[in-house]
Formats: sequence, structure tokens, C-alpha cells
Amino acid sequence: MLVLAKRLFIACSLLIVSGCATLQLNNLFQDYASQFQLVRAALSQGNVASAIQQVPKAHAGGTNYQLSLVEQGRLAFLQGDINQSRWWFEQSYQALETQRNRAKLRLGQGLERVNTLVTNDNAIAYQMPAYEQSMMHGYQALNYALAHDLEGALVEVRRANQIQEAALVQYEDELIEANAEQQNVDFSYLDNTMSALTSKAGQIKNGFQNAYTFYLSGIFYEAAGQLNDAYIDYKKALEIFPDNQYLQRDVLRLGSVLGMNNDLEYYNQQLGKAYVNELLNTRVFGDEKGDEKGGEQNTKQGALALKQGQLVVVYEQSLIEAKQEQAVRLPIWTSGGDPRFYSVSVPSYSKSYVKGHSKSYANTSDGNNSASSRALELQLGKETLTAETIVNLQALVAKQLAESLPSIVSRQVLRLVAKEQVRRKLSKEGGDVGNILAGLYNLASERADTRSWLTLPGDVQIIKADLRAGEHQLSFNRKNLAANDTMVTIAPNKITLVVISEIGQVWQVKQAVL
Repeated sequence: MLVLAKRLFIACSLLIVSGCATLQLNNLFQDYASQFQLVRAALSQGNVASAIQQVPKAHAGGTNYQLSLVEQGRLAFLQGDINQSRWWFEQSYQALETQRNRAKLRLGQGLERVNTLVTNDNAIAYQMPAYEQSMMHGYQALNYALAHDLEGALVEVRRANQIQEAALVQYEDELIEANAEQQNVDFSYLDNTMSALTSKAGQIKNGFQNAYTFYLSGIFYEAAGQLNDAYIDYKKALEIFPDNQYLQRDVLRLGSVLGMNNDLEYYNQQLGKAYVNELLNTRVFGDEKGDEKGGEQNTKQGALALKQGQLVVVYEQSLIEAKQEQAVRLPIWTSGGDPRFYSVSVPSYSKSYVKGHSKSYANTSDGNNSASSRALELQLGKETLTAETIVNLQALVAKQLAESLPSIVSRQVLRLVAKEQVRRKLSKEGGDVGNILAGLYNLASERADTRSWLTLPGDVQIIKADLRAGEHQLSFNRKNLAANDTMVTIAPNKITLVVISEIGQVWQVKQAVL
């Protein structure tokens, strides 16, 4: 008995030591979402400083290192420390570049595969999905814009757009690979998991296309006077989120300025000429004699008239939902064709999900109120403008997980076979003691990979309006909460960007004239 226990201890020690550069024990036996609960709880209470202190530590080369960098960058952004946030996101970008280079050379991949066969997917270095990479560059673009570095912001949105374009090219090949993997797994045993993911994903076509980063790109290009580039990215955003009226107006407005007659004719047919004319007849707020229509004059002069500027409000609310472990029973067929059922853990999301943006919600203890969202309202004089969603990140993550599930389950099947072989060998050599030891290890190491960027917002919305140049008081209505007033400066022929972050008790406003 002692000899067997010693052998098992040595085997596990060798595994952990061999993978010490990438694998940490707390990641192996405790899922990431559980480790992050204190961070999210602190955010919901409005204590960003405490949330920063609670972030799980990760060292360079660790399996969760990339996640630690973007979490820190996002928290610094919420704290209003733009310089620190920019530093963290730059470290994240450099780590991604290193990871890409290692992937090309296949360095360390063999060891990671061995680790996962006898442990779980947490032994693999975290690979940021495309939607997280584009959001990282989106936040970095905001950092530059808020620091009045428009050129730096443009560099970041170009990187974000390149990631989405590359992901779109790879998407078809990945679907073929996923379909091939599904042939080896009976997915009928995952109906509940897939149902929850499908419910959250809604009508999202894939798990990476993000209208928000394309929209930011359009704003920064327009601020730089590059209207053709702005028009292209506004159109890309509209293709992803076709019902957003602010996007529709921007595309029609710039299309009119640039003389894109074929596009305008298409939108007249798709949206209706009367509706298109209504969108183009832009209201200008803040006139001393009362709000007035900009009408044909605005359409001809384009985005910015000499005595007015644009206000762009970006509103991000709640936290993205954390993945949960879900136990499922999968059949593994013996050489004789007999099925044997094994319990495994897979990542999923809860089924509770309320669609729409006008319903109230209650904050949960960890700040996760992304199960439903509601629209922000902006009071301008006698008019109320309602924010509209530009990206539903919760839908993106659900779709991304649904697309990844075949690979996840396929690895689980291989892991089951490997662990069962180890259990049989130990049982044969050590009898009941060996069987018990192997069973305990298998139980302790059976953890789903619940890793994802957990400080991302669940929902991002926008408001866009033309205002007379000068000082303006913006009054934002928050359901069941007191309105928040913010003073902004609208400069002639400029865009004023206002970024609002709301998570639980956190309400932070940043602004810059571009």
C-alpha cells in the first residue's frame, strides 16, 4: 500500500513539476470562475480598488497569465487610471504576440496535451477568443482617445478589425473541424447544455463579430477626417447590428455626404424612403430658441456643421455572466460494443435569461446582472434619447462556447479513456487501495474550464446626437435610481465622446473631445 501511494505521489509530482511553468495547483483543482467571485462581489459594491487586490495572481508563462493581464487592464479602466490600464493592455498585446509565435513553432504544446490527458483543460494556457482580443484592442483604443491620442486609437481599432477579419476567414474551416469532431460524440446527452447556450446566443451568427469595435473605428476615422474609412466601418457595424437606429443614421448620413447613391437606393428599398428621410432629417439639440431640425443643410454638409458638434455616448452595463460547471453523463463504448457511462464536467451558462433592453433587473452579489439589460435614457431639454445596443457580449460568449463544445467534449472523452486506463492499472497493482486513490484523484481533478474575461460588460449601448457648440448638461435616467448629471463641452466641428461604465454601485463617466 505504501509503495503504491508513493508511486502515485511521484507520478503526480512529476506531472506538476514538469508543467510548473504553466500550471498552478489552484487552477487545477478550483475553476477560474470560483476564484473570481470576490472580484465581482467587490465590483458590485462599487469598490474597484478592492476588486483589483482580489484578482487571482498569475505569473508570466502561467496558464491564466493572459487573463490576468486583461482583467487588470479593465479594472484600471474602471478605476479611471487610463495610464495604468494602457500599460496592462500593452502587456496583454505583447503576451499575445509571444503566444502566437510559440504556436507557430508548436513550443510547449506536447507537454500541455499530456497534462490535459491526466488533469483537465485548465492545464492548457488560456487562448483568448477573437471577441476578447477585439475588445482588448477596443479598450486600448478608448485609452488612447481619452488621452487625446487619436492616432494611437486608430492603430488599436485597426488591430481589432484585423482580428475579426482573420477570424471570419478561419470560421468556415473551424466549423468543418467541429463537425468532424461531433461524429465521435453522441450530443444527445448534451441537450440541456446546448439548449442553454442556444437560448443566450439568440440570432448571433458567430461568436466573434463585434459591431462595437467597428463602430469605435468609424468614430475615430470620422474624427480624423477619414470619412471613407469611417463609412466602411459604420457599414460593417450595421451589417452585424442592422436594427440600431444610430448606426442606420450614420451610414445614411455619410453615404449622402460621399455620394454613395447605390447604397442609398438599397437602404431606401430595405428601410423605406420615408423612414430614411426621417433619419436624415437630423435634430440639433441645444439651440437657444429650442431644438430644431438640421434637415437638408445637415445632410449636405455631412457629419459636422460649423456651429455644432456630435455627442457620442457609449454605455456599458453589468458584468458578463460567468461560466458554470455542469455535470453530464457521457457513454464510452467498450471494445465489445457495450456502453459505460461516466460523469464529466463541462462549462455552460445558466438557463435564466431575459431578452430585451427595457426590463428591470436586480443586481446579484457578484455584480452579474447581465441576465437582462435595460436601456439608458438621456434627457436633452424636453427630448429623451434612448440608448440602443451595439453589442450583446453575453450572446457572443454563449455562441463562442457552443462552437467550442465539440472540441471540449472530444478532449473529455480522451481524458476519460486515459484516466480509466490509469485507474485499472492502479487497481490491478494495488487492489482496492489503488482503485480508491485513482478514484479520488479523478474526482478532484475533474473540473470544467470556466475561464473567460469576467470583467467585461454584459451589454454595450450607444446614443448619438447633434448638439449646438458650447456647454451642455446631460441628465441620464437610471431605473429606480437618481439621475446622474454630467457637464460636457461640445466643440464646433468635433466629436465629444462620453464613456459610461455601470456595474452594481460603480458609475463612472469619462469624456474627451476628439
